[in-house]
Amino acid sequence: MKKTILILATVALAAVSCKGFLEEEPKLSQSNELTLSTFEGLNNATAGAYYYLNSNAWMGCQYVLNNELMAGNATNPKSLPGSGRYRTIEPWSFTESSTWSTWTYAYLTINAANNVINNVDKLYGADIPQEAANLKAEGLFLRALCHFQLVNIYSQPYLKGENANDPLGVPVMLVSQIGSPKRDSVGVVYRQVVKDLIEAEGLMDPSYVRDDVTDPLATVTQPAIQALLSRVYLYMGEWQKCAEYATKVINSGKFALYDKEDYKAMWAQNTASTKGEIIFEMFSSKKNDSWDDSGWTMLPYITSPSGSADVCATDDLYALYADGDVRKEMFVDNENDHFITKYAGKTGSVDPKEANVPVLRLAEMYLNRAEAIYNGAVIPGETAQKDLDALTSKRGAASVSPGSETIFNERRKELAFEGHIFFDYKRLGKSITRTDFRASGENQNVVFPGKIWAMPIPKAELDANSNMVPNP
Repeated sequence: MKKTILILATVALAAVSCKGFLEEEPKLSQSNELTLSTFEGLNNATAGAYYYLNSNAWMGCQYVLNNELMAGNATNPKSLPGSGRYRTIEPWSFTESSTWSTWTYAYLTINAANNVINNVDKLYGADIPQEAANLKAEGLFLRALCHFQLVNIYSQPYLKGENANDPLGVPVMLVSQIGSPKRDSVGVVYRQVVKDLIEAEGLMDPSYVRDDVTDPLATVTQPAIQALLSRVYLYMGEWQKCAEYATKVINSGKFALYDKEDYKAMWAQNTASTKGEIIFEMFSSKKNDSWDDSGWTMLPYITSPSGSADVCATDDLYALYADGDVRKEMFVDNENDHFITKYAGKTGSVDPKEANVPVLRLAEMYLNRAEAIYNGAVIPGETAQKDLDALTSKRGAASVSPGSETIFNERRKELAFEGHIFFDYKRLGKSITRTDFRASGENQNVVFPGKIWAMPIPKAELDANSNMVPNP
């Protein structure tokens, strides 16, 4: 399957600067062919492949807030006027000219990852030394993460059953070349994601951590690969595999659930702590050129009453937390609006607009395993109740009994404003009912199934690629 997306035709792998992420800026002014012909060049190119992830138009802000606004966790405040941004997301007012920005940034990242993956193979053949295998594994993870996010946004969900995964997904890109690809099916995309992650897990040294970065947990490690596999299998309803991969991460001994005070401190860390809850995160820094230099478009500023105050939590979400639950203490009220403080800025930072964004956390692994066991997975010595209790006891919350709704609500409370809730509704085939709905327009309640669960393919792609089929 050798193809690439036409929008990537002008993308040069070397045209990035990773200041603030790398300790040494990669020297990528040469041609791709020359740059990627040595281990040093491949290593620098791998680091460069992370460049776009923390953009405000992707995982640094929009990806997270779109999720929360669409699915009833977030809304626009009443007590402050805001800047006028994020007003069309809550009512799902998307068009082909106004859709998620993930399409462009994900395929740019896939392009960069493909250059690493394929040039490692070209340089070393079948006899890949471990140091190069680690780089290829990083590239495979990034490619899998991007394809996974793309298919979840722009396609109907993965559903089991005969012909269930024939609906159009997104193009699977395995090499970098100019072309006009067609959309692959949802099933094909998911199978490629799993294939890439399993290969990455086998290639990467279990002890590998990049040593040329400011925040090592903002780069790929073997537990990050395993954690993403747990999530992918969760979305597929592959309960046993989901539970097994969550267990690998939980039992690795490299992470631990935080107590209440450490949980609060986690959100203000300059870099992720070792043996904490963060498995993989987006590192935010003004020194990184993909980060908006003003900070006006980043999560801390958008969600703070002292910033632009464009987004706050809904009463629906806030009402789920009981007194004594540390997660309820992560909100600050302005009149009747509940603003989140998960992204209040780093401790000691000159600019409080900088905040790292978690992508994979240990808490999710406990929730994944609890849901998987509830649905029939078997892990000796473990139960859904034990996993839920492990989490709620650390948060100062009351114990809950396993059930489809209780597990869903625990995910909603724990992972709020981390970019999960819309996809949880979608993968489970749940309709959305919103009480605290402040938008003007339709779609206060969103019924599943329906065509609008697949976001519009961007107009720029439709115009450039004659083989690209739009969503209804």
